Amino acid sequence: MTAAPSLAPAPRVSIVICTDGRAAALANTLRCLLFLDAEDFEVCVVRGPTEDGIAEVLAQWDGRIKHARNPERNLSVSRNIGIAMAAGEIIAFIDDDSLPEPAWLEQIRAAFDEPFVGGASGKVMDHTGYRAQHLYVTVDRLGKANFDLEAPADYFNFPLSFSFPHALGCNSAFRREALIAIGGFDEEFEFFLDETDVCCRLVDAGWHMRQLSDAVVLHKFLPSAIRNEDRVTRVLYPVLKNKIYFSLVNNKGHYPVRRAIEDMTAFVAEQRNGLLHHVNAGRLPASDIDRYDADADRAWEDGLVRGLAGQRRLLRPDTEAAFRAPFLPFSRLVPADGREVFVFVSQEYPLGRLGGVGRYIHQMARGVAAMGHHVHVLTVGEGHDRLDFEDDVWVHRMAPHPARQTPTFDVPPNIWDHSSNMLRALRGIAQRQRVSAVYAPIWDCEAIAILADATFPVVLGLQTTMRFWLDSKPEVAVDPDQRRYFFEPMIALETRMLREAAGVHAISAAIRRDIVQAYGVALDPPRTTVLPLGLEDWADPPGTQAQLRGDGALRLLFVGRMEARKGIAVLLASLPDLLARHPTLEVDLVGDDTLPGPDGQPYRVAFQASLSADLRARVHFHGKVDDGALRAFYRDCDIFVAPSRYESFGLILVESMMFAKPAVACRVGGMVEVIEDGVSGLLAEVDDVASLLAALERLISDPALRARLGAAARARYERHFSPQPMAEGIVAIMRAASQRAGADTGRGA
Repeated sequence: MTAAPSLAPAPRVSIVICTDGRAAALANTLRCLLFLDAEDFEVCVVRGPTEDGIAEVLAQWDGRIKHARNPERNLSVSRNIGIAMAAGEIIAFIDDDSLPEPAWLEQIRAAFDEPFVGGASGKVMDHTGYRAQHLYVTVDRLGKANFDLEAPADYFNFPLSFSFPHALGCNSAFRREALIAIGGFDEEFEFFLDETDVCCRLVDAGWHMRQLSDAVVLHKFLPSAIRNEDRVTRVLYPVLKNKIYFSLVNNKGHYPVRRAIEDMTAFVAEQRNGLLHHVNAGRLPASDIDRYDADADRAWEDGLVRGLAGQRRLLRPDTEAAFRAPFLPFSRLVPADGREVFVFVSQEYPLGRLGGVGRYIHQMARGVAAMGHHVHVLTVGEGHDRLDFEDDVWVHRMAPHPARQTPTFDVPPNIWDHSSNMLRALRGIAQRQRVSAVYAPIWDCEAIAILADATFPVVLGLQTTMRFWLDSKPEVAVDPDQRRYFFEPMIALETRMLREAAGVHAISAAIRRDIVQAYGVALDPPRTTVLPLGLEDWADPPGTQAQLRGDGALRLLFVGRMEARKGIAVLLASLPDLLARHPTLEVDLVGDDTLPGPDGQPYRVAFQASLSADLRARVHFHGKVDDGALRAFYRDCDIFVAPSRYESFGLILVESMMFAKPAVACRVGGMVEVIEDGVSGLLAEVDDVASLLAALERLISDPALRARLGAAARARYERHFSPQPMAEGIVAIMRAASQRAGADTGRGA
């Protein structure tokens, strides 16, 4: 006979987070919960005694989550408060330094499909995100774990079993009815063996523990009051005391007390040797050994007395009454037309090398995530593969790996290795989520392995290409070996990607037109969409023109790499006349000023040598700066200049427009689509010192014109270059590419 399908509603879930001293991590975990695929759950936060901005974090979530305070630094007390607060039939525990994958809660909830299931645990990945910390684990009644299992330990689900299935606290869930029946957590366990004791008592009470191969949580394992930055536990009294206490209260006749004491003796020695290893390595002070010995003596006494007495400190009725509250549904971030999974590939991304492409893909990824979609970024890492959740985006930083397969077409080895590495990461994502589309820049053909794989629809972002870059580097293009083995294959790969990509995003009409002419490819709608870039507003308050230095100088700002393509030679050639005629003019040049010019020396070297001391003192080369300093330069300048020989778009112009600054750019490429000549800025002719000089003179000499153009620039930024229209447009482009590629593309690759 076939059982009739159950019509009972899925059990509601209460997610409990116990936190202390990690307000920033808690804020990130709460943001991660916004992207869970599950419905009908609530969030309960129990904070500890540490004051580290936690009140401000919780205030931002007031009315959306439940929260309570535990004045004692005792995890089991906090968890019992969480049980009392929870109104769901299932209580899921996650740590404040843990990040669940979108399917986590649905997969956890599915484990409770039978009434005898009292608890469940999912897979825990370590701080890298790519290595398992906990999967199928059993613990015996001496508190010793076995991590070598290759399948769930269901066969240990019977009362008084010597070993039993274990659930790690940062990814565990329990039926509320079962927790209440056994009295919740034993508050003797400040931390360490706390959830282990619960699993043991549940099994002894006849409940079953489920161990899942999915329900994945990423455990960042951050420093706390218990462990340091090297993940070394320094507070060891509870560890030692709880070990002997656990062995005694959960013995149930399995062994004589003598065996528990012998095992504890070995454990104390093992912990001391581990501590000594860290002291010898310089990770801990020598005084930690003396403290350990004192703690061990105290732990022996307290653990033996309390364990032999067998008087547990369980969930009290007054705690249940004090913190009981009705179910509070957690509102998730879900687009009206449904969530999708979008992947962005960029070797430039924050924390690493960052140019224009990295900056706008960072903005694009965050903008799409802000709409409620699942967003992954694949980028370059160091040492080992690493996964983080940053600004609502899953960031995969992949260490370099040689490609496992040889390409069937001509591609430079370093390009193929990088692209194959990105494909490897993409396939890992697709094992757990259906990927709708992948976005990648044309530069360096980062997605060539993904395109050749033909599993995932690729949207190609158009910026400066290798052919255009070579046009600005004639001294590089003459090397015949480089042309044959690198430049010509790269241009051929660019051509292939332009022809085969499921979607094409042109960041300006100019770049689309120029690529069509240079590569002889068709880039027509609907496959190709022209969509300008957008950036978040850096100005504070919006449109501010306040001067930071207050020295009365009139400041001219240049931002960019000091290379020929950025027109730095033209700007430097114009400065001596400007400086001589305008004694209050100061010039700030921000960006890499170490790049060699045509003569092999940086432009800065020859320029500074050509100026008199008084003029040289008014031209400031600042080199690379961080975002905070860059914002200050924009805010502090009076005029912005970008004399580039070519820009596919011109993000630096948008950045200056945020701050209501009048800009001088060149009449070429995408810059003519950003700047309205005579309305929000001025356009000079390319490679023309006289034209650039005339435009700068107009602005330097006319404060009213500067104010008018600056105000118009700010208004134009708000209308055309804010991040939301770009994010919405990118989603539309990627969805259309996915539809063209076929409904099943990217599933389970």
